[in-house]
This record gives sequence, structure tokens and C-alpha cells, in this order.
Amino acid sequence: MPIAGISEKLNAAAAFVDIHIHEGRENLPAILCGERIVSYGDLHENVNRFGNLLMGRDIRMEERVAILLPDIPEFAFTFFGTIKMGAVAVPLNTLLSAEEYKYLLNDSRARLLVT
Repeated sequence: MPIAGISEKLNAAAAFVDIHIHEGRENLPAILCGERIVSYGDLHENVNRFGNLLMGRDIRMEERVAILLPDIPEFAFTFFGTIKMGAVAVPLNTLLSAEEYKYLLNDSRARLLVT
């Protein structure tokens, strides 16, 4: 049974990225990273670009994509692009050991690792 006011098929990328385009915020800052400013329009474009890249690599809905990136705008592009196309984002801590990465990658059954 759907909850009032919430779509049955909620996608986090639509809720956190696309909505800003629909509400006319494409030129406003979405991400501030040092001197770098990423607008909502740029965020939207790069999220879509990454989602299309995944589909071009034959990543399908519900398959896992591991993400090993520092706190940079590309993390957001990768995370939301993965979610938007229906795959499962698996963010990994950048401070782990090789053995810990090996365990997490095997356990998550990720089809792709983004570094």
C-alpha cells in the first residue's frame, strides 16, 4: 500500500537531483568542493552521463556498482547515476586495507568497481 504523498517507485536521484532542475535551480550551486562549484544543471548532466555509461557497459537494474572515490563531485555523479539507472550503489570507505576491499567486493557481488 503506498504512503500518502510518496510515489510507489521513488528514486533517490529524482528526489535529490532531478527535482532541482524541474524547479528551475539548474544554475544554483549544488556542490561546493574547494574552489570548485558544481551547479544543479552540471550535477544533473553528469549523473545522467554516468548512468548512461553504466548502461553502455551492460550494468543492469539491481546489479551492484562499488564506488571507491574520495569526497569529490565525481562521487555524487557516480552514486546518483548508479541509483538513477536502477543499479545498487555500494560506497566503500577510502581508508580500508586491500584485504578489507577484497572481502567487501566479494561480499557485495559488485559487477563494477569505480575508482
